[in-house]
Amino acid sequence: MSDSATRIEGELLGFTFRTEDGGFSVARIRTDDQQRVVAVGPIGHVTEGQHLILKGRWVTHASHGRQFKVASVLVEDPRTDRGLIRYLSSGAVTGLGKEFAKRVVETFGVDTLRIIEEEPSRLQEVPGIGKKRMETIRDHWTLDQSNREVYATLHGYGIGRALANRIVEKFGDKAPSIIQNRPYQLAEQIAGVGFRTADKIAKESGIDTNHPDRADAAVHHLLREAESQGHCFLPRRELVTRAEHLEITPENCEGAIARLMMGGKLIAPQTLDAQSQPLYNPVLERAERQVAQRLSTLSLAHVEAPPASAPMLRTVESKAKLKLNEGQRSAVLTALQHGVTVITGGPGTGKTTIVRLLLQLAKQRKERWVLAAPTGRASRRLSEATDEEAKTIHRLLEFNGRTGQFQRTTTNPLAADGVLVDEASMVDIRLMSSLLAAIPVGCRLVLVGDADQLPSVGAGRVLGDIISSGALAVCTLAEVYRQAADSGIIQNAHRINEGQSPISGEREQGRPDFFEIHRTEAIEAQHTVIEVVTSRLKSKGFEPLTDVQVLTPMHNGVLGTDALNTALQQALNPSGPEIKRGQRIFRVRDRVIQLRNDYDNDIFNGDIGIVIQAVSGTLSIDFDGRRVTLKGDQLNDIELAYAISIHKSQGSEYPAVVMVLHRAHFVMLRRNLLYTGVTRAKQFCCVVGDRWAVRQAVSTPGGDERWTRLSDRLRG
Repeated sequence: MSDSATRIEGELLGFTFRTEDGGFSVARIRTDDQQRVVAVGPIGHVTEGQHLILKGRWVTHASHGRQFKVASVLVEDPRTDRGLIRYLSSGAVTGLGKEFAKRVVETFGVDTLRIIEEEPSRLQEVPGIGKKRMETIRDHWTLDQSNREVYATLHGYGIGRALANRIVEKFGDKAPSIIQNRPYQLAEQIAGVGFRTADKIAKESGIDTNHPDRADAAVHHLLREAESQGHCFLPRRELVTRAEHLEITPENCEGAIARLMMGGKLIAPQTLDAQSQPLYNPVLERAERQVAQRLSTLSLAHVEAPPASAPMLRTVESKAKLKLNEGQRSAVLTALQHGVTVITGGPGTGKTTIVRLLLQLAKQRKERWVLAAPTGRASRRLSEATDEEAKTIHRLLEFNGRTGQFQRTTTNPLAADGVLVDEASMVDIRLMSSLLAAIPVGCRLVLVGDADQLPSVGAGRVLGDIISSGALAVCTLAEVYRQAADSGIIQNAHRINEGQSPISGEREQGRPDFFEIHRTEAIEAQHTVIEVVTSRLKSKGFEPLTDVQVLTPMHNGVLGTDALNTALQQALNPSGPEIKRGQRIFRVRDRVIQLRNDYDNDIFNGDIGIVIQAVSGTLSIDFDGRRVTLKGDQLNDIELAYAISIHKSQGSEYPAVVMVLHRAHFVMLRRNLLYTGVTRAKQFCCVVGDRWAVRQAVSTPGGDERWTRLSDRLRG
């Protein structure tokens, strides 16, 4: 074989690594000329012992050496006795373990699979296999045969083993027929199968592009896609326009809208202008409607409540040795009078001080309040700031990770006189609906947050819509504490929010805790980030591994999280005990981030930890004093966190922040993105990038406009 070869053939010996869905794996192959090679790519669905025809190219990996990078694979039955034994004993045929597999192959040789399929009774010729075992092997082989065909078909469309398993579990023996005749049903009913995959299957099956199922599936897809972009609905005109990009004619789209409305799969409230009519996924429409109704109900329950005691608040202030300004004092008293109150303001306006005094005054009134935040890190910050227990909203509502349901609901509400939610700008419409359902009438709700930060990742713009509705009590804090006003971070955060360029520390009126470093070339900017983290900040007393967080708008590219994490790991933690997970390396002392809520281990999306042990494919990680052990597929839910996205940083604070902003991030350059990143820093912030990108971000408001009707519903 030469480096120019694009095709190899051989037997699959086993896997060094493979993802749950089989979409990526590192496999050991014995080629037909008896060489052992490593192949990487989408072959995790193949069973050990099978013969493969692989097409691809040879590459040299920096750490792992020479590998064959697979572009396509053709799977064939095993061709050797050794391969047959490996295949049969791998679990491919129920009833045949390693010993019986060896006996069967010794009896029938390469004719084994034909015997099992066409003459299964002959298996009784094998020593130790009686009628009962033969029937078990025969029945399972027949049952699995159709499944094997389904898996092979689905893999041809890029669907991995885990997703194929869900399809087979859902549709059983009807799966082949549905794949062939009703592929769009896969996109509708199987999470992970998108419209484009179903469309590809449909086209290869000869289904007409004007088929009603295709238009229905396209509308479903567009509404799901809109939700992933933060929208609660799409206006009819917008939906029809987006459908045309999928080659759905306006007539076919309108037909799909009518059918889905008739079947209750799409909600379309009446409007005067038919073209602007909102078209909702029913779940989101119900969530938005329930949020508006519940907020109004909670507010009305206290409409005749007497004013909170100002003298009592002054006594609490005196005991705490604090003095509130009039805006802050009004916010505390408003929160204890109204059923629903929003307290919003930028950095340095004293939101945390207000929360502390609000809770102390509530105790004086003999009230029981519970505290929550959307993320684990935000809830721990809230707890540290108040010396009170704070939980994630999911934990407060007693989320059951196995059933996917909250235990606290309308019929089993929270036992509290008040609920306070910090970082409320991060709460989406679905989570807010679940939270409000668990708050009993008569309980007060206080939402604390900065409405100028990035909105929630999920659908909706809940905090912003509540504020803009004018229907509920809102206290906006504008006065910055004197000591906070001396901070360059806070000074520049407010300048950015007002559309003014930040002032770097070396300039007149600048402060020593905020700097800009301009680099035109992306690779130069990356090198500067490494230097700032490893050298400049270290000289200022910041520990790079624990005190400094690099933030960037995107994941890809030279200045994305992937490339920056690789470079920072090499600079800060180049060696030591490690484990490899595919192309990723995790070492002791690495900083990592959890990507998904894991209720069994009590770690949540966005939690950051330090690897303290790496051995035998297992990591032990310290998440803020809690040691968690992760292995197997759990490792798919973590990644390096020397650099994280600005969106992921919401709800967190770090001693020092190095933020990357470059014209390469053009599509993301918005004022609230820059503002959110800067306000994550507590003691020091450095923005690395080109001058144009910073100015572009400062001068570009909006960019996060979302189609929602919560504000209108609250006013109505």
